[in-house]
Amino acid sequence: MIGMSQIKKRTIQAASIGASVGLAIAIGVGVWSFFTIRSYQNGTNKNYLKNYTTQVQVLKRDVVQGEIITDGMVETINVNNSTVPTGVVSGSVVGLTAKYNIAAKVPLTTDMVSDEVVSADVRNVEINTVLMPSDLTEGDTVDIRIMYPNGTDYIVLSQKNIDSIYDTTFWCKLSEDEIELLNSAIVDSFLNSGSKLYALKYADSDAQVKSSEDLKSETEGYIATKIEDEWESIAKMDVEEASKEILDLVYEYKNFANAATVNSRNYQPNAYVMSAMKANSYLIENASQELKRLNAEARTTIENGIKNYKSQNSSDYENVVTGAQQSIITQQTERENLLSGK
Repeated sequence: MIGMSQIKKRTIQAASIGASVGLAIAIGVGVWSFFTIRSYQNGTNKNYLKNYTTQVQVLKRDVVQGEIITDGMVETINVNNSTVPTGVVSGSVVGLTAKYNIAAKVPLTTDMVSDEVVSADVRNVEINTVLMPSDLTEGDTVDIRIMYPNGTDYIVLSQKNIDSIYDTTFWCKLSEDEIELLNSAIVDSFLNSGSKLYALKYADSDAQVKSSEDLKSETEGYIATKIEDEWESIAKMDVEEASKEILDLVYEYKNFANAATVNSRNYQPNAYVMSAMKANSYLIENASQELKRLNAEARTTIENGIKNYKSQNSSDYENVVTGAQQSIITQQTERENLLSGK
């Protein structure tokens, strides 16, 4: 028969074991909680990272507008899914240019960076004074030219990309000097009756619109010579003076590079045009309105010609439309057969 002392002893032992197990569990839970919380704080919790965060690219330091992003300036961090902005950059940003001043640690989006340096004086210009090709579409590259009544023809602006089109108006990006040159050509065309200001498409802009290696070498050689000429004096300047001198060289390089890579722009406004523009501040506006009217009439003439042909030759017109549609269907079918191996 078990005595009271033995029962009491066993009870104490069981309590001790239970307390030890409870203490071990509590310590384990505490340790687990500590490291789990620490992993959240450190951003290393794998389940959290997988389920609740997205990797984004950020800059390690503030970047100013126009600065080219290098590899050492970028890092990848995880941010909560709810704070990921629309349009975050998925590919590499190295080599791209900051379109704006960008603060450090801000997720980079596609509208913050560009693959080209856009000069501060570039504007998206609405143009309705230039006669458009009938097949001009958005994304085409054109030269804007002026042709005089005697047959001479000059390039006013070259390699301009058409951003958008509506009716007889198109939009493209022009720098300040290009805007002034186009205004001069508008007045020139207005003053010389019988002149034509028109856009001419490139046959294959991907293949044609490229700067030659000779022009690139010429540009690099020019700036290298300028730096060599100024280097000794720059080295003796204080930081503020040297910064200003280098900035002047950068602007000079930009202007030279722009001029060196423009293909065959050969139009120059004459003294008569320039003096007329100075004498009459409304001349550009009047010339623009007249060219806009003439271009609209030319477009209307084309459209009316199509309508008249359709009304006077309805059966022939329908045959043309049917034939064109059948040609499209045949081409699509042949393409599908080619892809399917038939």
